[in-house]
Amino acid sequence: MIDLEEFGIQEGISEVIFTSMSIEGTPNAAPVGLHMKNGRLFAMIYKSKTLDNIIETSKASANIVDDPVLFVQSALSDIEPREFDFVEGFPVLKRAMGWIIFDCRIKKGENISVVELLAVKSKILQRKIKPINRGSNAVIEAAVHATRYVVLKEQKYLDHIDHYNTIVQKCGGPGEKEAMKLLYDLIRL
Repeated sequence: MIDLEEFGIQEGISEVIFTSMSIEGTPNAAPVGLHMKNGRLFAMIYKSKTLDNIIETSKASANIVDDPVLFVQSALSDIEPREFDFVEGFPVLKRAMGWIIFDCRIKKGENISVVELLAVKSKILQRKIKPINRGSNAVIEAAVHATRYVVLKEQKYLDHIDHYNTIVQKCGGPGEKEAMKLLYDLIRL
């Protein structure tokens, strides 16, 4: 049995980059919040390439990352194929600190589907001691709002992004600042 706590996944929502693959073998990456409740793990996934892939293959992988630029790239653009490794034919991210491959059970909804995640294979690639960085957390929040802005084009999401950018500029390091620059570049296309 795979101990999800070894990957930092615990009660509440843990942000990861999901990788999935189309039936044709094309890998995809997108940020997803994993919801742990009463020992069961779920993801709420909107209509997307990720959901289509999971419906086709019944598989997904959670990639544990600490790279804010990679997180923004996966949220707002396509990850280059060279960024993936394949484990038993399934894509995981080369820059992940660890990954968990899941069998998925899908309860399809009209706009959002609930996917129960059953861990089948995992690997921890590196362990780091890393304190919480407010700038890094702000990048994640800004990326979530950016995905909503791209779909809904509502000003309130830009306002939220700008708020989180002030935190990044105050608390973040070079990686977080680069991630915010990329985020703004991608949403202003």
